[in-house]
Amino acid sequence: MGARIYLQRPGAQEPVAVATGFSWGACLLGFIWALSKKMWFAAFVMLAINLILFAMGLWGETADLIGLVLSVLFGVACGAYGNRWHRWTLEQRGYVAL
Repeated sequence: MGARIYLQRPGAQEPVAVATGFSWGACLLGFIWALSKKMWFAAFVMLAINLILFAMGLWGETADLIGLVLSVLFGVACGAYGNRWHRWTLEQRGYVAL
């Protein structure tokens, strides 16, 4: 398990802990994880990509295999970058690292 970075909005009481490293939640849950973190744009993009990959699987067996491989790769990429995206989103909202 990775270390945590604490971010706090100026004037707020409680800091927000953001994990570093791989995010299993982002990898396995995708856009649902992004919605739980209030990352609206990321959730929309992740959902759109998942729907495109799902639709690709409806075109035939070869496209189904390619869609599966791309879905797994997309999930791994979301897991690898999920915590970075979460930190970036919080920093855009005015949070600063403690």
